[in-house]
Amino acid sequence: MKALLPWLLACTPEPPVEGGEPEDTAAVARAAWELPGSGPAADPTDALFDVGAVHTIALTMPAEAWADIQGNPWAESWYETEFAFVSGSTGEGVELGGVGVRAFGAGSEIAGKPALKLSFDRSVEGQRFFGLEQLKLDNSSQDAGYMNERIGTGVLRRMGIPAARSGWVDVTVNGSHAGFFVLLEAIDDRFLRRWYANAEGPLFGMISGWYSQGLNPFPVGYGDPLTWYDTQTAVESDGSELAEAVERLASGTDAEVAEVLDLDEFLRVGVARSVMGGIDTFSGDGNNFYLYVNEGRLSQIPWDLDADLGYPWAFSLAMAVDPRAPWLTSPWSTNPITGAPYTDPVLTRHLAMGADPDAIVVEMLDGAFAFELVDAEIVASAALIEPYVQADVLGYGPSFGPRIADMRMFVHQRSSRLAGHDVADCDEPDDGSLPISALSPTGSVGWGELLVDATYWGPGFSVGGEHACGGVFAHAPSTVTIEVPAGMDTLTGSVGAQDWVQVCGNGMTFEVWQAGTRLWASGVVNNYDPPLSFGEVAVEPGRVELIAGHNGEYSCDTAAWMDVRVR
Repeated sequence: MKALLPWLLACTPEPPVEGGEPEDTAAVARAAWELPGSGPAADPTDALFDVGAVHTIALTMPAEAWADIQGNPWAESWYETEFAFVSGSTGEGVELGGVGVRAFGAGSEIAGKPALKLSFDRSVEGQRFFGLEQLKLDNSSQDAGYMNERIGTGVLRRMGIPAARSGWVDVTVNGSHAGFFVLLEAIDDRFLRRWYANAEGPLFGMISGWYSQGLNPFPVGYGDPLTWYDTQTAVESDGSELAEAVERLASGTDAEVAEVLDLDEFLRVGVARSVMGGIDTFSGDGNNFYLYVNEGRLSQIPWDLDADLGYPWAFSLAMAVDPRAPWLTSPWSTNPITGAPYTDPVLTRHLAMGADPDAIVVEMLDGAFAFELVDAEIVASAALIEPYVQADVLGYGPSFGPRIADMRMFVHQRSSRLAGHDVADCDEPDDGSLPISALSPTGSVGWGELLVDATYWGPGFSVGGEHACGGVFAHAPSTVTIEVPAGMDTLTGSVGAQDWVQVCGNGMTFEVWQAGTRLWASGVVNNYDPPLSFGEVAVEPGRVELIAGHNGEYSCDTAAWMDVRVR
């Protein structure tokens, strides 16, 4: 092993600024990544999970071994590899031999670029990588933004919830580029020791393919908990802790339930992931979690946030997740083995005992999930990793920008809907101008309805990921008529195609008309283009028409007239 001591001690390196990364935004995002008191004390592994850097890993193994891992990831066969790591923060590195490597995952197990699990002591007893026994490299096949883990687990840890740290790493195998991966901290003995005073209990993980059971009563014929779960560390168990929790949830007293379950932690995890739009979680469909027996009580450790933060194929469902009944909006909330609908028995029982999810929602919106904080994290991280995503073998480069825009939209709209008001800084101008909502906007739309200062998901607009506090939202073709009051002669604002988690047309055009004269016209504006300003347009008191049309054939593009004002 080769390692340099200064890097071991560098837990908070300065962010790189090359490649156009906005240094000030990145600094704000990194500083807010872990708040005081939100988790275990800092240790040398923090540098590995530095969210302001991209590390590199080079693996060297027999060609046939890598071909098998790539071509048959579902076999999860172990092979031995040489391992070389270089820090993106300092340029210093580590080399290890005899490292075990195999594919891992469920939905992420794909040929070509499999997710990888690295075991540092598989062939060399006691070997560690800066104290770690293993690492996981998520291929991000289900997350075109490569960012759900970085953003979501950060929210969880800021709430004091045990959650895996993450980062990014670019990987080569036998000298050839293998892909850009999300670096994940493994949920193992060391993780437990970082978070729990007593790390001697068994840790349970779901057996692949046996999902949507959670802690509901085990069905006839499947009554053994170890049918559904297996232990993940050297601490063995016959599953009796799980069986007892299931029994007490079904028929025990409140006090008996509290003896075997950390109800507060289950509630905080469930609400947190519901607020983040999680539709593939313990509370949503009985998936993506670990259960740890901490001093006799089961705790939940969340895992795999690919389907949180506005899952692209279920964005509307994610926006509608109810923290009190998240299974109602999960598309996977049916047990695939028994056919029974899934519900979270811990949450339903805790609600019956008087639990208050709303208080946790308010806490999140004011702190761990605050819009300005999370949005800054997304912007800084996207600037850092975009070149790597564009070069990744999955070919998600064209989807990266839209996914980041959608994530920013989700965070804003979800927070605003839960808060009941726009969570962004929407200070009113003090120049005497009037917003479009004061100009009697009326009009016709291609379909749906004309919305003022609101979209279907919440107040405000998102165009190309940028937020606007007010304006008009209308499906093209549309004509919106406003009335300019006497004494006012200037129209300002910007336009764009509202982010819709889709690209389904050829773009649109915008025009401003008054008394039969076109005062301003845009070129073609496409989905996820930046907002286009129409600057200062001279107008007369009276009627002004704001017209949005399709570029060519019909499309579902949606016109956003943003921050429109007259003065």
